Amino acid sequence: MRISFLGKGGSGKTTMATSFIKYLNKKQKDVLAVDADINVHLGSALEMATNYIGDRFDELSFYFERERILEGKAVIGTTPPSMESNFILPILEDSFLKKYATYKDHIALLSVGTYTDSKVGYACYHSKLGNAVLMYNRLLDNENFYVVTDATAGIDSVGTSMFYVSDINVFVVEPTKKSIQVLKDFLNITSDYHIKTYVIANKIENNDDIEYIKSEISEQLIIGYVKSSQHLRRYEQGNVGELDQFIEENDDINSKLLTILDNTEKDWDQYYEIQKQIYIDDAGDWYSQYYNQDLPSYIDENFKYEKVIEKYEVNSQD
Repeated sequence: MRISFLGKGGSGKTTMATSFIKYLNKKQKDVLAVDADINVHLGSALEMATNYIGDRFDELSFYFERERILEGKAVIGTTPPSMESNFILPILEDSFLKKYATYKDHIALLSVGTYTDSKVGYACYHSKLGNAVLMYNRLLDNENFYVVTDATAGIDSVGTSMFYVSDINVFVVEPTKKSIQVLKDFLNITSDYHIKTYVIANKIENNDDIEYIKSEISEQLIIGYVKSSQHLRRYEQGNVGELDQFIEENDDINSKLLTILDNTEKDWDQYYEIQKQIYIDDAGDWYSQYYNQDLPSYIDENFKYEKVIEKYEVNSQD
């Protein structure tokens, strides 16, 4: 199952993503952590090495779509998979993860990466996230394999197709007008896609902050309130061990998150329909003309995730 943490820059989404990942790790759950934020702070928060995949599109697209490429068909970041695609199995020992991820305990970490010196001034971070979308759409996760994403800040995920890759989205908001407006904009833009989105209210100082959050956001969306923490302040000042104290302070929120995620029904058909629509839109906007190919004609109308799961014998085990 998949969960993405989103929010305005500085809202604390990386901290909450790290907290949930460490919570799962403590429970010995297998976790694929994905750092899709340009600031690439997730690796350091987890005290893990990073291996960037953002500038390796040709390599990754050939790994996933070898047959298509050999046939001369163009592949872009939003290209949906076919029955001939290569897929990532929901195990930490999967060959793709062994090649591109870094490891610690029960965690595998994939990092999209940030700008390099050679890219400053003209490169767009959205192109790096195309690698991530290509990967997500070929990932066969299940309820025993958790995928936790620290997403790009603000509503930029909408412009990169990252908004739909998880079973649930968790928006981390501060009790400020600007932070809450980012959430509202996201909900408005993505309303037609029926994405399950929840809220964690962060940096709460007093009851006035709680009441302000409640006045602006439906309580049905709110998972919990995270108080301003001296443990977190000391962690951000360089005392690494204080993060574990912060996580313990918020065990109830992480527990509730896990319960929600475990009880969310996986809808592979809806996920694939969103992929196809976004791919068709991308192709019509620019890519078909650029490659001089009718990209939508490459959609595999016989594709179903259930068939792939059966093919790879990806079954849940208690």
